[in-house]
Amino acid sequence: MIKSILTPTRNRPNNCERFIRSVYNTADKKENVEMLFYVDNDDPAINAYKSLELHSKKEFEDFKNIKFIFGEPQSVSISWNDLAEKCIGDVLIMGNDDLVYQTSSWDELLDVELKQFEKDEIYVAYMEDGINGERHCAFPIVSRVWYNCLGRFTPGIFNFGYNDTFIFEVGQMLNRTHFMPHIRAEHLHFSKGAPMDDTYARNRTQEKGNLYAKDKLIFDKTRAVRQKDRDMLREIIGMGQATKLKPKIIDDENFEYVYVDKLKKEWQPTAHKLKDDPLPHQTEQYKKLCESIDKNGMTHPIIVADDMRVLRGNQRVWYCIDNNIQAIGAYKIHEQDVDKYIQKTYIHKDDYPL
Repeated sequence: MIKSILTPTRNRPNNCERFIRSVYNTADKKENVEMLFYVDNDDPAINAYKSLELHSKKEFEDFKNIKFIFGEPQSVSISWNDLAEKCIGDVLIMGNDDLVYQTSSWDELLDVELKQFEKDEIYVAYMEDGINGERHCAFPIVSRVWYNCLGRFTPGIFNFGYNDTFIFEVGQMLNRTHFMPHIRAEHLHFSKGAPMDDTYARNRTQEKGNLYAKDKLIFDKTRAVRQKDRDMLREIIGMGQATKLKPKIIDDENFEYVYVDKLKKEWQPTAHKLKDDPLPHQTEQYKKLCESIDKNGMTHPIIVADDMRVLRGNQRVWYCIDNNIQAIGAYKIHEQDVDKYIQKTYIHKDDYPL
């Protein structure tokens, strides 16, 4: 799995290089690690960051990717999402420029730990940071599935703090948090003796007020948002546990599994025919389809419209109903695109060999 470490950074090029080097020196499979950084274009150390990027691409060339994104000044909550949108990882890791990875083979150990969630890939994992232990997840690790479900990494609503707390609480609501005490990424925070630099002070004492205090108010008012996130992710967990009719051929990114009981079907439940008066060849077709799926499996996904109408594959849906299969592979599309997808799921005599 590719791990993408996502890190907004400000006025800390030296810390940033230390962080990069620690990740590089402790990773076993560097080719599966991506590091992305967001730097405000008003950063006083912007030239040092640009030099660091050039240097890093050479010294740490074994990484899958290392890149600095320079853009408008914005909250780290938004910056993390900008980086998540650009990353290619299967696993998204919240980074920070005052972290130092200390555990050798952390990437391989992480793979082992996450294997227990492979059925649905819904989790909030976290390493030992030297400050919080198990009681709090300061640097959440989530899956691509989690990100795709919610459409974001962080909530994007905070000025500075509480992004980690927000994600952690959603994981707690799902009973899907996972602490990894044997993997250590030490947080060299000012509260533990690191210097109180301009970046720390900027977010706690600037003229517009203590951003942590403001973010606490936002956090307290957004429990309903976290509950909505929980419910969306719970659907994925349920799908991971559902019995499925899986297609052999998937050749489009719009593929997903859909619950059979949520589909709007055109076939009658008793006769398995179109309308109430089926033609004999329709009955025979359904019988042959069932025999073939029993023997060989389903070849193609069905096609489903945005409103869950079955555009192609009603017989395959009824096969699921008859066999107590809870979900079926489908291309979920806009109805006007159906002609483009017909050839991806077209049924002819060779698709269901007997």
